[in-house]
Amino acid sequence: MNRSLLLVVCDFLLLSILALARFDVPEGAIMAKDDQKVVSKEVIERISDGENYDDVVAELEATNETLLENLSSDKDALQAQKEELEAQILERQKELEAKEQEIASRDEVIADNEQVIAQAQEEAAELARQREEIAKKREDLLQSNAASKKELELLAKNLEEAKNKQEELSRLKEKKEKEAESMKVELAATIEKAKAEEKAADEAKALLFEEKKRSDAIVASTEKIDQKIDSLNQGLQGVGNDLREVGEGLAGVGEKISSVTQEVSSVKEDVSKVGQEVSGVKATVAVVSEEVSGVGSKVENIKKEVEETAAVQKENFAKLNERQRQSLNEIFTKYEQNKVQLDLEFTHKGGFLGADKTEKFSMDSIILADDSFAYTLVHSKDSPFRLQPKSRSLVSVKGEISGNKLKNPIPVREIAFMDDPRIIIIPLYINPKNLVETTDMEIFSAPANPYLFSEAVVVDSKESRFGQTSFVRDEKDSRYIKVEHSNFAFLTGKFDPAKSDLVFSQKGELLGIMVNNDYAFHVKNLGSRLHSGSRTVLGDAFEAQKTNTLLSSLSKKLFGLKNKFR
Repeated sequence: MNRSLLLVVCDFLLLSILALARFDVPEGAIMAKDDQKVVSKEVIERISDGENYDDVVAELEATNETLLENLSSDKDALQAQKEELEAQILERQKELEAKEQEIASRDEVIADNEQVIAQAQEEAAELARQREEIAKKREDLLQSNAASKKELELLAKNLEEAKNKQEELSRLKEKKEKEAESMKVELAATIEKAKAEEKAADEAKALLFEEKKRSDAIVASTEKIDQKIDSLNQGLQGVGNDLREVGEGLAGVGEKISSVTQEVSSVKEDVSKVGQEVSGVKATVAVVSEEVSGVGSKVENIKKEVEETAAVQKENFAKLNERQRQSLNEIFTKYEQNKVQLDLEFTHKGGFLGADKTEKFSMDSIILADDSFAYTLVHSKDSPFRLQPKSRSLVSVKGEISGNKLKNPIPVREIAFMDDPRIIIIPLYINPKNLVETTDMEIFSAPANPYLFSEAVVVDSKESRFGQTSFVRDEKDSRYIKVEHSNFAFLTGKFDPAKSDLVFSQKGELLGIMVNNDYAFHVKNLGSRLHSGSRTVLGDAFEAQKTNTLLSSLSKKLFGLKNKFR
C-alpha cells in the first residue's frame, strides 16, 4: 500500500470519527437558560477574594469574545478544511476505486501466480533438500579430502621411491646398454659363426647332392646288373630245356635197348655220344654256375656299397637334425598337446586342533622316457610332500595321472626324491613304446647335448605362459643350470622364470625344472641322483610315520644346499 492510499484512508477514518462523535453534557452540569450566565466556581472564588465582579465578568466576556472569534475563525478554517477534505476524499475515493481495480487485477495476477508460488515452494523444498545433500557431500568431501591428503603423502612417498627406482633403472639401463654393446659384439661373432655353419650346411648339402648322384649311379648300375641277371636266368632256362630234351633222348635210347638187342653196338655208340653230350652240358652248367656266383658276389658288393652310402646319408641327416632348432611356438604347442595332469588326494593333520584334513593337489607335467623307463618329474611346491615353509604331517596319499591323449588314467604307485629334495620323480611302470603305439602322444626326453644352444624355452605350467631366455651351466655344480632372471619384470611385463617352471631346450627336450627364480634342476644322470632311501609307496601301502620322518630329514638336507640353489 503506497503513501497516497494511506492518507486517503486516514482522512476517511477521521471524518467518520467526527461524524459519529457525540459531545455529552456531564452529569450535574448547570445549563444557562434565557440569557442567563453561568458563573464558574473559580469566578465565585475570585469574587470572594475581593475582586470586582464587573471586572471579572468583563475579563470573562473579553475572554469569551476572544474565544468566539477564535472559534469562528477556527470554524471557518475547519469548514474550508472540511470542503478541502471532502474534495480530497472524492479525489481519494476515485483513486481508491482505481486502486481497488488495480488491486483486483493484481489479485487476479496473484491468483494466477499462486500456482507459480506453489511450484516455487516445491522448488524451494527441493533446493533445501539439495542443500542438505550438498552439506552431506561437503562433509564427505572433507573426509575424502583428509584421505586424499594421506594418499597424497603416500603418493609423494611412492614418487620418491619411484624416483629412486628410476635412478636405479637408469643405472640398470646404462648397464644393459653396455651389455647390449657387448651382446652386439657377441651377436656379430654369432652371425659369423652362423654364416660358417650355413657354409658348412651348404657344403653338407653339396655332399648330400653328390651322394645322391652316386646313389642314382649305383641304382642305375644295379638295374643293369638286374637286367644281366635276368638274361642269365633266361640262359639257364634254355640250358634246362636242353637238359630236358637230353633226358627225353635218353628215355628213347632205353626203349631202343630193351626192344632191339640186335642194335646193341649202334646203341652203345649212341650212348657214348649221348655221354659226350651230357659231359658237355655239365661243363656248360658249371660255367653258368661260375658266372652266376660271380654275379652274386657283385650284387653283394653293390648291396654293401648301398648300405654304406645310406649309413653315411643317415649320419649326415642326423647331424643336420641335431642342429635343427624348433621355434618357441612349436615347443609350447608340443607341450600343450602332450601335457598330463598329476592329481594327488592326501589326508594330513592340519585341521582344527590337529584334526585330519583332506585336500587335493593338481599340477600339469609331461611324460619322459629313458629307453624303456617312463617317468615324470614335478616340483614339490604346494604338493603333499612340500618341504617349505614346513613339511606336512601326512596320514594317507593316493594319486593318478590323466591326460587328453591317455585312454585310461595311470595310477601313481610310488614316488622318490632326487638329490635336490624339492624335485620328485614318479615312475609310471608302463612301456613308452606301447604308449606311443596305442596313442598319438609324444613322449619327451632329456637332451643328449644340453649345451648345443645357449637359449632355452621356459613354460609356466600353472598359467600356461611361456618365454625364451638364455642359460648357462653352473660353473661349479653341473647339477644345476643358471637361467637369466629379470629383476624388473613387473614393470616391463616381460616373461620371467619362476619356481616349478619347466625349462626346454630349443629342440623341445626337457632341460630342467626351476627350483627358484635363478636356477633349474638339470635333468641328466637321474639314476645316480636318487636320494637314498627316499622311495615312498602310495595308496593302501602308504607308511605315514616313515614318510613324515623322511620329509623332516629332507627339510634339513634342503638347508644344507648353497644359498643360491635354495
